Amino acid sequence: MASKRGGRAQSGLTRLVLETYGTRCHLRMPGCLGVATTKDHLIPWSHGGTDTLENLRPACKRCNSKRQNRVLSGYGAIIKVVTGPPAAGKTTYIAEHAKPEDIVIDLDAITRSLMPAPPATTHVYPEHVRHVAIGARKAAIDRATRIAYRCTVWIIHSIPPPNVLAEYRALRYQIITIDPGREVVEQRARTMRPRYVWPTVAKWYATYPTGCSSIVPPLERREQPTAEQPRTAEPVAAGADW
Repeated sequence: MASKRGGRAQSGLTRLVLETYGTRCHLRMPGCLGVATTKDHLIPWSHGGTDTLENLRPACKRCNSKRQNRVLSGYGAIIKVVTGPPAAGKTTYIAEHAKPEDIVIDLDAITRSLMPAPPATTHVYPEHVRHVAIGARKAAIDRATRIAYRCTVWIIHSIPPPNVLAEYRALRYQIITIDPGREVVEQRARTMRPRYVWPTVAKWYATYPTGCSSIVPPLERREQPTAEQPRTAEPVAAGADW
């Protein structure tokens, strides 16, 4: 995240970052310009990060602007994106691996929570309820990927477009693909999902025929920060504007 604090000292600090780490953008997000001309905070300033060499890395202007103050996974929250075709078992996987205080962002769960009497069949909701749920999911992701709390955030994103997946990887998110096999998935979809979901199975396998998983490699050793830990975020008071 670029610092908005200007002045000669900041310009000098940017030069020092480029001299120390080189001019290759450390983010390398989709559309990256390649050559770094700015400094980016590993731990964003707004999350308690410092203007120290250990907490800064070179970044191109485009990537720095695109990242804004989203955390790099592990420098604040740990972000895990669970992908996979419909009926693959993504929700079950999270239920088996998430801890009680983790954050789970699941469109189906959000949609059900908006209804006074959720239908017995999952994934079948009125369009107006789903419309609101999509907005709520977007807002939850926006907030959850910008917190300094030491917690784990699980995001279910069944078919992330390749450019979005590349952005997730640039931000060091862990990508986990749940895929028990096309035959199993198609059978589950026919018996456990409404008909409108079935084409999504084919779309997933067409988009990611070899899967989109793998743990994102950690930052190179030289990029590991030794800066002070961010200030502990204060709990949000009840009734605060989320």
